[in-house]
Amino acid sequence: MAYTKPLPKIRPYTKEFWEAAKRGELLVQHCDDCDRNIFYPREVCPKCKGKNLKYIKATGRGKLFSFSLVEKGAPPDFKEDVPYVICMVDLDEKVRLGSMLVGYDDYWALKPNMEVEVVFHPVTEEISLPKFKPVGSDFTFPELG
Repeated sequence: MAYTKPLPKIRPYTKEFWEAAKRGELLVQHCDDCDRNIFYPREVCPKCKGKNLKYIKATGRGKLFSFSLVEKGAPPDFKEDVPYVICMVDLDEKVRLGSMLVGYDDYWALKPNMEVEVVFHPVTEEISLPKFKPVGSDFTFPELG
């Protein structure tokens, strides 16, 4: 079945991020000018406006900062996914990333600061989306086929 939801637009400065995601690696940017990690990918550092940015490999682990169960009012492209959890994750690299939470058994068991890890959802031949699951969950996405 073809993926019909919105896809990210790959820009020259995000290409490395999406290529790594396809390989199952999570990258964040690092500014060599102010020694700060950055997420989401940008052309200049939001703190110092420096342009000496590089990608570094992230652990893919972090903690839930916040989350919300979507049961009603989902955008049209995501109505088939209801219910689902959107989340903000504080990565070990000191950046916050918005995503979806998968691989949980009980929404009511989710807690702030719960440890999570990245899992990649291959949606096209070019794009794998980083999502998060509770640490210890054996959830995986099927391969494209």
